[in-house]
Amino acid sequence: MKRTASFSQSALIACLLADVAWLLSACSKASEYYEDETDKAIRSQAVIVTDENGNESTLTEGSTIGVYVMGEDGGISLHKVEVDEDGNAILPTFTQEETIIAYTPFQDEWGVDALTSNPIFTVKSDQSTQEQYDASDLMIASLNPADAKDGNGLRFRHVLAKVAIHVIDETGRLELNQINVKLHTIKNSVWVDLLHQTVTTIPEQCSDILMLSKITTDWRISSYAIVAPQKIADGTTFLTVMLFGVNYTYPIPQASTLEAGKTYTINIRLTLNGLIPDGWSITDWDDEGEGNIDIEV
Repeated sequence: MKRTASFSQSALIACLLADVAWLLSACSKASEYYEDETDKAIRSQAVIVTDENGNESTLTEGSTIGVYVMGEDGGISLHKVEVDEDGNAILPTFTQEETIIAYTPFQDEWGVDALTSNPIFTVKSDQSTQEQYDASDLMIASLNPADAKDGNGLRFRHVLAKVAIHVIDETGRLELNQINVKLHTIKNSVWVDLLHQTVTTIPEQCSDILMLSKITTDWRISSYAIVAPQKIADGTTFLTVMLFGVNYTYPIPQASTLEAGKTYTINIRLTLNGLIPDGWSITDWDDEGEGNIDIEV
């Protein structure tokens, strides 16, 4: 006689109880982040980068986002989301009764306790590559149930300050790709309040920062760096333009404040007599293709 496999009722109940126990154990690990497909939303969401002035772009492929989902019962889960080559990301599953707190770039050492412990974020001392520059651009967003029901998206904003240095060559003798710009003894670390989307600068933590440089015309090179919000005293030696082993230093012409979400821009003329200041300004963050994020949910 041919025999067929079967389960007894008691064996079936034992299997079900084991599954329930495993699920409860998995749910209790709130400090972990999840990358398993079962923990993600079914739909893919476009990551639209939008700053407060309406400028749009997208995050680059491989950009990472940390997403906290906070339930009404006080439970919190942390998810790591990555942007694909088309600028899309898969959001974690959540309901319109849950609050979302998100930030980018993802920090491996930040667990669920980062929501209340004010973790430290430090910008890169070498921001001369696009990767290191992007890794320094901390942005935070939140979405509460009321906004979600109104159809609003998860909008990120920059919480650090941006410095832009435009060096105009008036000598006609230089190869612009030989120019490097470095900021001096700049505050580089902040305590991060994810819940309120704010940062507090750590006053004693400083470093020099090598800037990201891009040749924008045959006679101008533009350099960028992201720093902690801070005040710069009048006369401070703020930066050095390095060219063929010669360092041209630049002191701040008057006391200035580098504000969160703002760009501090300095225009400098490079002449045969050295560096000559040509004006400065503080404006809203101009993305120039870098951008904030607006994720529609």
